[in-house]
Amino acid sequence: MNGWGNNENLRQLRRFLPYLRPWWKYGLLAGGLMLITVLLQLPLPLLTRYVIDYVFPQGNLRLLTWIIIGLGIFMLVRLTSGFFSGILLAIFREHVLLRVQLRLFEHIEHLSLSFHDDMKVGYLISRIGNDASNLQGLLADTLLGFIKNTLTFCVGVGILFFLHWKLALVSLAVLPCFIYSILFFSGRLRRKSGEMQENIARVYDVLGESLSGISVVKSFGAEKTQAISLLRRLKASLRSNIQYTVLGSASAAATAFLGGIGPLIVLWYGGREVITGALSLGTLIAFNAFLGYLYGPVRGLMGLNTNIQTSLASLRRVFELFDLPREELSFATPSKLTEVAGSVSFQNITFSYDGNEPVLKQVSLKVEPGEKVALIGRSGAGKTSLVNLIPRFYEPKEGEIYIDGTNIKKVELRDLRSHIGIVPQDTFIFAGSIKKNIQYGRTDASDEEITAAAKAANAYDFIAKLPANWDTEVGERGVKLSGGERQRIAIARAMLKNPRILILDEATSEVDSESERLIQAALDKLMKDRTTFVIAHRLSTILNADKIFVIDKGKIMGGGKHEELYETLPLYRKLYREQFERQKVEKKD
Repeated sequence: MNGWGNNENLRQLRRFLPYLRPWWKYGLLAGGLMLITVLLQLPLPLLTRYVIDYVFPQGNLRLLTWIIIGLGIFMLVRLTSGFFSGILLAIFREHVLLRVQLRLFEHIEHLSLSFHDDMKVGYLISRIGNDASNLQGLLADTLLGFIKNTLTFCVGVGILFFLHWKLALVSLAVLPCFIYSILFFSGRLRRKSGEMQENIARVYDVLGESLSGISVVKSFGAEKTQAISLLRRLKASLRSNIQYTVLGSASAAATAFLGGIGPLIVLWYGGREVITGALSLGTLIAFNAFLGYLYGPVRGLMGLNTNIQTSLASLRRVFELFDLPREELSFATPSKLTEVAGSVSFQNITFSYDGNEPVLKQVSLKVEPGEKVALIGRSGAGKTSLVNLIPRFYEPKEGEIYIDGTNIKKVELRDLRSHIGIVPQDTFIFAGSIKKNIQYGRTDASDEEITAAAKAANAYDFIAKLPANWDTEVGERGVKLSGGERQRIAIARAMLKNPRILILDEATSEVDSESERLIQAALDKLMKDRTTFVIAHRLSTILNADKIFVIDKGKIMGGGKHEELYETLPLYRKLYREQFERQKVEKKD
């Protein structure tokens, strides 16, 4: 079966059931009230038959009044149970959505950086927002709706046979066409739904990219270019949405058509039976009313089929992400990094991003505790790739890395990264207050510790001058701060973490001389007594480094102090003249 009942879809549904478990009581109670609502509908046509065939001929007004009062009570109870069923269902649905979205977000957070390098943010936002939301329908509107419609159908068929078995057989003759219609449309709806969700994700990609880089868009006057790019994605999304709507409408129309034929046949055959005296008028009217319990649920199931295909497509895409391996590995007896001194050793490291062309080739080096190491080389030489292996953002293809003699592959990631501080070249500041940005990663830090970190990073003075001081909102990505202020916030953040190993990618962006002085002084404090890897762009860094390693085309070409390398390594001499001598001249000027 190419619909929702095939083995793969059932497997996905079974995987989804644990997300319902914490709130199953809400779902069960909602289902129970829904059952009451359905059962209270069933006596109405039978009472109608009784009134037409017995009460009207007898002219019993008193009995008619009591029947009407009883029907009113039935209706009130049915509406009340439906009301509370809807509320409980909403609570159930929203809690499940929250659980799925949170679990999915946490899982994505723990996927490797190589995954995030290849994946667009808009795509992931679409998965967490759009696809996870579609699973609400799978739960409440679809799963429970399926149970409700199936129950109504089964009870309705039983009553139809009780009323008149020949008419029941006539009315069931149309059902094979319903089943064929479901089979015909279900696979097409599922495939088109998947295409529709992919197009929505591509729209999010363009939106996220354009809005994140809005300053670049404006500086190049590229608003129209981005709008055209978005228009292309929107048109593709529009086409798939319309095609999906047409399929869904065709599915619903087929059901309506087939559902309309049945009552006409019943009316013709039943009318003939009434005329010949073989059937009472009340029974025919009741039977015709009960046809709603036959074709209504089938029509409902057909409508649910459209929702099911959307939900199943989303479920598949959500579990595609859940099936990706998390980067965090746990060991039965993991090695612990305690009292870290800070020695770092690379042994025969080979690394590749794509599994083919190596970015690092047989790299070996050792750094002693507290040493400041400068890494220099041309762009793309492998400097950033090398330091990104220390916190295990990526895994080497060959070789091992040791901290204080412990293989970092045997250390849990949370433990490993708690001893490593990183100040990237492009400082990322989160939307929120300055205080929250500094204490990011150490939310338990006291106000005194935060203040001390800010002072050490030479950030305290400018923070104190802000209108809201520590509570000043910095805007998305820290747009309300200058480049130098953002760098000092990042340094304060690293200060507060107090790591034993520091990775610093010096910023190449220009800041004024006073900011440069404050940043350099803050970095000097940060690097003191810590094992530090610096991707060097400043002359003072290489001159003050304990060791300099020259990297070219993924290989360590040499290591030592500045004077030694300048005399013995032509490549270093060339890089120094290209990258650093200009700074020396500028300082003299």
